[in-house]
Amino acid sequence: MTYHILVVDDEPDVEALFTQKFRSKIKSGEYVFYFAENGFDALKKLKDIANIDVIFTDINMPGMDGLTLLSKIKEEGYVCKTNVVSAYGDLKNIRNAMNNGAYDFVIKPIELLDLDATLQKSLRENEMIKQGLRAKIELEEAIKQREQALVEKAEAQQLALERLIENERMIIQQNELLENKVKERTMELQEEKRKTDELLLSILPRETAEELKMHGKVAPRHFKEVTVLFADFVDFTSQSSNLSPEELVEEINHCFCEFDKITEKYSVEKIKTIGDAYMCAEGVPVDTDYNIYSMVLVALEMVSFIRRNKSEKTEIGKPAFDVRIGIHTGPVMAGVVGLKKFNYDIWGDTVNVASRMESHSEAGKINMSEDTYHKIKDKYPCTFRGEIDTKGKGLVKMYYLNH
Repeated sequence: MTYHILVVDDEPDVEALFTQKFRSKIKSGEYVFYFAENGFDALKKLKDIANIDVIFTDINMPGMDGLTLLSKIKEEGYVCKTNVVSAYGDLKNIRNAMNNGAYDFVIKPIELLDLDATLQKSLRENEMIKQGLRAKIELEEAIKQREQALVEKAEAQQLALERLIENERMIIQQNELLENKVKERTMELQEEKRKTDELLLSILPRETAEELKMHGKVAPRHFKEVTVLFADFVDFTSQSSNLSPEELVEEINHCFCEFDKITEKYSVEKIKTIGDAYMCAEGVPVDTDYNIYSMVLVALEMVSFIRRNKSEKTEIGKPAFDVRIGIHTGPVMAGVVGLKKFNYDIWGDTVNVASRMESHSEAGKINMSEDTYHKIKDKYPCTFRGEIDTKGKGLVKMYYLNH
């Protein structure tokens, strides 16, 4: 089966991105892509090409913008799924796009895995709608045939009655089918809402997301004690040269996804990733369940995973990363700043010291500050490294966690 996809964007590199990402399916004939530079060009292609299944459109374009194009598509009644692709991923833009008929929203710069998942979901949804329309046409045709049969067989009342009963049974079945489809669609809409809420929760902690939805902003908070962890890949630049861009992204994603599972397991808050570095914190966004030992367990499992992963990759002759980890405990400020691309973050000297702990660590090691050491030493043995000269901090006592 061949699917027809229209991409509307005035940026020339977007066409190259789509054709490169889906080159194998384009070559096999499964996907046919069409490209337009603005809304006017897109509407012309929709009129000329009768079987467009999915549309990806930017918001800001010359001539006719993406939101106007969404309204035109909705007015004309085209049966296709339209997704917005834009760098303006704030809640207002998402809400405007959905109100104008958008099915989903892909943030620029485009993540290829997210793009592929959105396209697959859109194709499935569009096919379901087309099946529903075909079922409706078939039902209308069945009703017309029944009426015609009643007229043509009016002389044979008994036969007409039998056929009427049979046709009524068919109508009841078709109505039940349509009712089931309505229920399914209602459930799908509820599922989409759940996914939207999950998307917000994947960006912000639950408490922060609820505060943002309720008040439209998040007040920054001071936390007296938070334990911050930085994990960074060792010799990332040299290792990257041994991998293709696709393999590099896949390996980083594989490692960071496993880190996400580990932090979630111990209820430690992931803060963000910065290039090849991963940052998380224990004690935010709420401090009622603060447990510094949870961060120690996170660090140990991260090192253990990276060791296993490297062993597996080495066995099949592929390069893999080592990791070094730094931990520090102290006060921070936390919250959400800005109006666009919301991101929960933490600030303060504690973050800087944790970063210094990581940069002075070694492959496979967990380096911690004196403040963290004194809080966990009774349960976890450590090795004193001495006082190490640290940029901006002078001589700092550091300890390796024994494992």
